[in-house]
Amino acid sequence: MSRPAPIRTERLVLRPVAIEDATAVLRFRGDPVATQYLSHDPLSPTENFARLVQLVEAAESSGVDWFNFGWAIELRETGEVIGEGRTWNSAEPPAPGRIPADCGSLGYVLHPDHHGRGLGRETAGALVSWLFEQRGTQTVFAGVYEPNLTSSRLLAGLGFRQDRHFTSLQDTTAKNLPSWRYRLDRAT
Repeated sequence: MSRPAPIRTERLVLRPVAIEDATAVLRFRGDPVATQYLSHDPLSPTENFARLVQLVEAAESSGVDWFNFGWAIELRETGEVIGEGRTWNSAEPPAPGRIPADCGSLGYVLHPDHHGRGLGRETAGALVSWLFEQRGTQTVFAGVYEPNLTSSRLLAGLGFRQDRHFTSLQDTTAKNLPSWRYRLDRAT
């Protein structure tokens, strides 16, 4: 399958993430504030590079039914990479196995310098539209650690609702935090 075309919004360009983005991605993937509610702690340059290689390889092996795409979030005005999004349907941690092919998952992270400006909502909204319109996704899921009230509000504002609760004991990362899976069904 070919890589997805860039998505343009009012203030952003979402494009497939590339290995060449490693330095820009490390600015937020290595930041303790940005990673506070991600499934990993701040990454070292080596860990970040390995993660990007995995993400690019996952995108390259994506097919018609199963996909996993990382998106660099760029400011349209400057081209600066300020965050990363992800859309996938290949697995659903912490439950084993795959989610149905007509469902997808969404993730996003922005550098803290860009928090509070609506860019997360703009990103998530664009990726949800892409999942529904380009992939034919029927349901979009997003996982949020319970203390991350900002992300919970963002998803609720897009129409997501709480779907499944996971206790801190079910957390498969070292964060040991309770979380919610949010769900948005395609309008029929």
